[in-house]
Amino acid sequence: MLELYINIKTLRKQLKMTQTELAEKTGYSDRSSITKIEKGEVDIPQSKIALFAKALGTTPRELMGNTGVDYFGDLSDDEKILIECYRSADVDLQNTVRRLLAYAEKFKEVQDV
Repeated sequence: MLELYINIKTLRKQLKMTQTELAEKTGYSDRSSITKIEKGEVDIPQSKIALFAKALGTTPRELMGNTGVDYFGDLSDDEKILIECYRSADVDLQNTVRRLLAYAEKFKEVQDV
């Protein structure tokens, strides 16, 4: 994840954006949060990675340092973001997502009856 924080700082500076401006665009109250993120002192919630990418004019995938071959095929941008967030989530969060999807599938089957 360290590459993510380095990329945030690098892109922000390339765009000549202040930490305060980035904080405003990503929903943080002040620049101190951005300072801590850029230093790798705090983790970014998965829900914020897409906001940072948008604010910095890139994709979540590139922001997280994954610039290799695109294995996603013809997925929409939203689907790609979901996959990227899932892949970078810890095991507990991934398990929660799988349980929610299984529950949703069962609920759909009940609705179809």
